Amino acid sequence: NNPIPRPHREKRRRPLAFLSEASRGFVTSSSKFGERTRPLIPPFVQHPHPDLLQMDKEKIKATMHKVMKTAEKVKKQIWPWLPVVARLLLVLTFIEDASRIFLELSSQISFLSSEYLLPSVIAGILIVSTTTISLAGSFLVITQKKEQIGAYLLIFFLFYQQVIYGRHSPIASGNIGFLFRNLCLAGCFLLLAVQRRIKEGQTALPGVPDAGERSTYVEYIQVAARCLLVLLSLEFLTTLGPIGSLLTLPVIGAVLVGYRVPVSGSLLFLAYFLHNVLNSAFWASSSEFTRDVKRYEFTQTLSIMGGILLLIVAGPGTYSVDQKMSRRKNW
Repeated sequence: NNPIPRPHREKRRRPLAFLSEASRGFVTSSSKFGERTRPLIPPFVQHPHPDLLQMDKEKIKATMHKVMKTAEKVKKQIWPWLPVVARLLLVLTFIEDASRIFLELSSQISFLSSEYLLPSVIAGILIVSTTTISLAGSFLVITQKKEQIGAYLLIFFLFYQQVIYGRHSPIASGNIGFLFRNLCLAGCFLLLAVQRRIKEGQTALPGVPDAGERSTYVEYIQVAARCLLVLLSLEFLTTLGPIGSLLTLPVIGAVLVGYRVPVSGSLLFLAYFLHNVLNSAFWASSSEFTRDVKRYEFTQTLSIMGGILLLIVAGPGTYSVDQKMSRRKNW
């Protein structure tokens, strides 16, 4: 029953056994990690005019090169002025607050007298002295003379402001929002003071010896400052809505972990600016009281934006994704 063998019948071969890798649609490339086989693009998927595709790629590369070159020129022109602009924005809220307090001194004195049962004379002395402290600290920060002393004075004023007005905050986000805003500003001034002390060869914090390198405390404070600077983003729900808040989450996360801080910080700066215009448009308020409250919110948000500029200039610090990426690149 066995079939008669045919002598001319050869053993069947696999149809692709004798073909090269390229003819089978694969190509092998070698790198430092070893050889890797990847599929070739089929002919029907390729561009019908490869020359035109190459020209388009060259045009895109040339355009991107021009854009990056223009961005570098703008960065070189703006970068030296960023520390000055950051300091001006940081102290803007204290200057606005001092001018408003001196113009409404009688109402401020009556508030302290009725709320804390202070005599009018003591309430007036307290208001004038603390406001003078805030103006003196602002002057020291702007002129960069005894900058760390000015930063400590403004931190003290923020603490005083939180204790006195924290339970009666008139801003839209309430007492919690008032606390978050003061924490944002306190983190900015703490970072400013620590950087100045390290630059002068002192310990990071006065009276606190460093455990090892001087930069140890500064790195932790930079992490804390990044965390405090994004607290204002909790107010995005009221202005940008749920969708806008979700869109800003990647930017907030990038600032938190210190990833591409010049880019992510600039995007967060723009988001805060948009939030400030939408939430604190004091020029559109008809009521005088509402206008004053919105003006206070507007200038305070500008001061927090100055803290973001300060973070962009100072850098994210050692405990950040940018620093780890630069270490790997150097290695």
